[in-house]
Amino acid sequence: MTGITTLVAVVLIVGPALFRPPTRPTVVGLVGPAAQALAPALRNTGKAAGVDLTTASVSDDSAARSELTPSRTSGRGQLGQLLSSLQGGQATLDVALTVDSSSATIEFYQTVSPTLAALVRAVVQEAHQRDVLIQGGVPTSVVGAAQQPEPISTVTLLATQSDMAGRSIAALAAGILLFVSVGIFGSAVASGVAQEKTSRTAEVLLAAVTPSQLMTGKVIGIGLVGIGQMAVTVGAALIANAVVKSSAVPPEVWTLLPAILLWFALGYLLYAFGFAAAGAMVARQEEVQSVSAPFTVFLIGGYLLMYASIASPDASWVRIASYVPPLMPLLIPARLALGHLAIWEMPLAVLIMLASIYGMARLAGRIYSTSLVRGGPRLSWMAALRLR
Repeated sequence: MTGITTLVAVVLIVGPALFRPPTRPTVVGLVGPAAQALAPALRNTGKAAGVDLTTASVSDDSAARSELTPSRTSGRGQLGQLLSSLQGGQATLDVALTVDSSSATIEFYQTVSPTLAALVRAVVQEAHQRDVLIQGGVPTSVVGAAQQPEPISTVTLLATQSDMAGRSIAALAAGILLFVSVGIFGSAVASGVAQEKTSRTAEVLLAAVTPSQLMTGKVIGIGLVGIGQMAVTVGAALIANAVVKSSAVPPEVWTLLPAILLWFALGYLLYAFGFAAAGAMVARQEEVQSVSAPFTVFLIGGYLLMYASIASPDASWVRIASYVPPLMPLLIPARLALGHLAIWEMPLAVLIMLASIYGMARLAGRIYSTSLVRGGPRLSWMAALRLR
């Protein structure tokens, strides 16, 4: 299962990078000496505007129009026709600019980006103003000073989180990973305990260790395996992303990874002790799922509420629900990823979880020790609590 999960994670990251078409800069063709003189200004303005732009010198208008026209894939037979219909080809130029003494012309094949068109117009207009002022007798130094950009500072009264999409993805990934991991390894504890009981192996083991030692050892052992498997999957995904540079890893991930491991450990311990008690109550291996239903319901409930908390992280009910111990392993990491968890809330949540784990361990130990070697039909939770 770990191999399959790791393979799927790597394929989801590497696949889009392999089939992603290569990107190229926007090419502006400059027709004639007057337009070609604007090449440095166009490149500098494009860099300042965040546009990946390059320029190319073109001899005349006819050559520019031919390079603006996309070239289609040529081929014989049905395969060539299919490729020709599916692939629109790639033009050499995106825009052609012609400048003469009285006007300027921007040519493009079918559509042009409004940002690119505005950028080219601004550069042409600035050059035109400069020429007019110099021809009117204004000193070059004065014209240059007038065209220097005025420093402008921006002040945002209510800052918005531009990385909200990355935070939401990180919260969703953390919730899914914790839900799947806690569910799988918690169920493994219940199945392991039930197998030891139904096969009478527990009676042999209890000759060497106490019931609490046997239960705690199983919970810790499977938990360490779970953390190791999570580390393999997450590590492989991060390495694959670094190799293919599929996407920029949100900075929140590096803060969230330790939190994921912490809350997996806390959430797993809380649920695993409950699952261990459930496994000790069954009479047959097939009864594990029905006895474990209360914990599964809480786990699924936390998973569904995690989606709602991503949609409304500021809601009061999210803060309240995130302090319900069975829901905390899914809601607290989501709130942390979204940036809606105060500094003081994390230590408080950890203390609440530790107290809940202690209480669950005491309760599960009582049920485990009295039910593990008891024969007969499956016990209900009320009957198991009444046993002495």
